[in-house]
Amino acid sequence: MNLRFSAFLLLLPQLALAGPPALPGQAIFQKNCARCHGANGKLGLNGAHDLTKSNLNAFGRTYMVTKGLGKMPAFEKVLTPAQVQQVVAYSLTLK
Repeated sequence: MNLRFSAFLLLLPQLALAGPPALPGQAIFQKNCARCHGANGKLGLNGAHDLTKSNLNAFGRTYMVTKGLGKMPAFEKVLTPAQVQQVVAYSLTLK
């Protein structure tokens, strides 16, 4: 058996336990948004909207994340523009 294949076999159990890779923006969402929106986007605490039923497109969500509205805080000074785009893209995957 060659050395590369042996190393792969040793790593295989770790790869199986790791699960699917996190989507870009998922960690940012969990840290900043899940408190009110929930991990699945449906929680609705503090007046947060159910993101799975939102009709906002990426442009509208970018504005909301950046500027905030009502009880939702603005994240323009907390997140970089790239992080905003990542969390918006992730929020669009919530169904």
